[in-house]
Amino acid sequence: MRVTAVQRPAESEAPAAPAPRVGRPPRVQAQDILTAAIEIGLEKVTLTQVADRLDVGIATLYRHVRNRDELVRLAAFRVALASRLPKREAAPATHWAAIAIGYAETLFESFSTEPQLVYELMKGRLGPDAEIDFLEQFLSALEPHGFSAEQGVHLHHAIAMLAIGAAVGANSVAACNSAGVPQDVAMRRALAERDPGELRRVRSALDVYLNAEPRQWMRSLQDLLTGIAVSRGETLPDLGLAARRPD
Repeated sequence: MRVTAVQRPAESEAPAAPAPRVGRPPRVQAQDILTAAIEIGLEKVTLTQVADRLDVGIATLYRHVRNRDELVRLAAFRVALASRLPKREAAPATHWAAIAIGYAETLFESFSTEPQLVYELMKGRLGPDAEIDFLEQFLSALEPHGFSAEQGVHLHHAIAMLAIGAAVGANSVAACNSAGVPQDVAMRRALAERDPGELRRVRSALDVYLNAEPRQWMRSLQDLLTGIAVSRGETLPDLGLAARRPD
């Protein structure tokens, strides 16, 4: 049997070894963690499942979330925001003010029912990495209505300051009630401790102060949107804001 010699390739022809990887391995972002949790399902998700899905150690997750409760809370907040935006194909048919109202109501409901979100925001845990994907969707939904990216960001900021501020106020009222010292009682007590001649303007508007309803912020939202519509040469349509706030 004839054996054919197998020639080895010259050194120059040998396949090159893969170049060593330079720099640090890709860092897991907070958004990656939230996305994985949402895909697994918030009712059953565990930190171990998220770590396995992202092929990282649990210690990596703890750089972004302290425990499962925080993970679920942040992921649910993201889901709530995204759920109130119209689908891309429906955005042109949805009035821009309706998009803004949906965003505002979601923020108020999220921060008033989950006061811990306020704490997370103050600690910087609801920073840009938890916001930029939603912001991109928000700007995309406004674009067909003639909003530039800059105008959309201004609207986004204005709504956030209004709605989150209202939610903090609602949380404060609820906390006072839970502590057994409603704000109206505390206010009357504070005024009773001062000289009757003092604070006459506050005393004259006391009923208005004491009868403030948490959802009165919707009136300010209406004023904000009306002003934007006027600046655009439009008339704001009836989008049901009046029915959502007290008279």
